[in-house]
Amino acid sequence: MSDLYAPPKSQVSDVAMSVKEPNVIWKIFFVICVLLNLIVAPFLIMSFIGADYVDLDFNAGALDYFDWLIQCVMLAGLFGYAFSKRIGMQKLWKAALPVYVVWFVSYAFILPFGFGVYQFNEPPALDWTLVIDPLFTLAVAQAIYLYGFSSDHLWREQ
Repeated sequence: MSDLYAPPKSQVSDVAMSVKEPNVIWKIFFVICVLLNLIVAPFLIMSFIGADYVDLDFNAGALDYFDWLIQCVMLAGLFGYAFSKRIGMQKLWKAALPVYVVWFVSYAFILPFGFGVYQFNEPPALDWTLVIDPLFTLAVAQAIYLYGFSSDHLWREQ
């Protein structure tokens, strides 16, 4: 008769213990977000220095620069998740996620529609283009969530 109190004999395969890497779609999405931010950057710079020699109707305010800075920080988190790299600490990304979501809701919806503070001093167009920014934000927020809360294998000491 066998020992009733002996631990069960099982073989854990390497497949069960393997870590699932982020999909290649996250890497493509990261590149798209970087390109979009690089397109916006020169306009923000020209608006900041007041380039009168360029016929530019792009009047950025302090909140627009702050939003771009937040987007760049979130891009660092998206990079960390997409390429499985540790950037900062896990607590940073756990704290950054709610800040990012609250900031986006305030900047994109509450300030323009509630207080008349517009992005780039332009009233928002109430059409299908209003959906594009929240879709990108949801994807970045999902990546930050997965990075901060579901990527424990990245944050373990090695």
